[in-house]
Formats: sequence, C-alpha cells, structure tokens
Amino acid sequence: MLLCFLKLLLGRGFRGSAREDAETALSSSMREHPNRSGRPDERTERLSRFLALVLRHKPDSVGIALDPSGFVEIEELANAIAGQPGWTSVTEAAIRAVAQTDARRYEIAGTRIRARYGHSIPIETPGTPVIPPEWLYHGTPPDVLDAIRNDGLKPVGRQFVHLSATRQDALTIGQRHSPGAIVVTVLARQAHEAGVQFYQASPAIYLARAIPVNHLSIPDELPS
Repeated sequence: MLLCFLKLLLGRGFRGSAREDAETALSSSMREHPNRSGRPDERTERLSRFLALVLRHKPDSVGIALDPSGFVEIEELANAIAGQPGWTSVTEAAIRAVAQTDARRYEIAGTRIRARYGHSIPIETPGTPVIPPEWLYHGTPPDVLDAIRNDGLKPVGRQFVHLSATRQDALTIGQRHSPGAIVVTVLARQAHEAGVQFYQASPAIYLARAIPVNHLSIPDELPS
C-alpha cells in the first residue's frame, strides 16, 4: 500500500522538498522490501523505480558518481546497489534486463548505463544534438500559461524541458499533473534553425534546455 501511494505521488510531478521526501521514502520502502514475494514484472518494476531514483536524482545515495553525460559503469552500479540492505541479489544481468525491458527510460552503451531523461541533477548533455521534427508538444497545467507566455518553456525541477513527439502523448503526460492540462505546440524545426539544441531521449521524447516564446504556439482559450 505504501509503495503504491508513493508511486502515485511521484507520478504527479512533485517539486522541491515534497518530491525529495517522496523519493526518499520510496527508496526506503524499496530497500526494506525488495525481495518480498511477487510476480517477476513487479520485482522488475521495483528495481526500475530504484534505478530511476539513483540515475536521475540521487546517485550519492548508493555511493556512485555519474559522468558528465549521466552514465555510470553497470558493474559499479550493480555493486553499489548490492551493497544496500536487502538488495544483495542485484546483479549486472538484472540491471541490463531492466534497461532492456524499459528501453524508453534507460540507455545502455557498452558497459555503461544512464537514464535517458528526467534528471534533477546537473548533466552536461543527454547525447548528440538532433534535427527535430517540424513540431513537438508539451502538456502543461493551465495555471502556468501566463508564465510560458512571458518566459517561454523552461525546465522546472529538471535539467531539460521534456517534449513529446505527438500531441496525444503530451496531453497524457500533462494530465498526470493536471486533469485540465493543455498542450503547447513547439515550432521545433524553426527553433532548431534559430540555434536551439534538441536531443532525442527516446522515440517519443525530445529534450531542450529551454524554448523561447517566439517558437511556441500557445492556446488563447482554455478548454471549457
């Protein structure tokens, strides 16, 4: 029950200390109960959540450091996690299996692994800049529209703005934070030609440091 509740909290996109408290509590819960009985997919999901916590937000919680691009050696990560109470059975193979199962969330490059997106800790670059499609999309609560009109899209509690390849994906993500979420259209190719760098974290997700307002199409009216 506690784990389900904390997953719900994290899914709603907490910022600042509330988010950190939820992540800390989730980490504690996972450390206390990682080997309890359950279906293989449940165990994989628990490990995936723990990896997200470590690789996106708190690598120091298990005593590792990420390189400037967010990578760490899988062997080092496995040994660090296996040194935590209750996680002694974690292996390199288990981490690779999680990354392969959740390839949209994690990237493996040879002997290294990183989270593809979602970092709250500083990283220099999430990869090689790419030419984006003509349009990308960002789902957001309606109460931040005025800020977007004034300042453009900026990351909040993250290192990059997350952009979706489809309008529906953006709406779905936005509704995790606000049932009345609206979708801002990013004139991505235009922004790219003006010098904004884009990175492709997965087939469905692109990243950018920020998007100036002159490259955005923002709805004038909110849905009723």
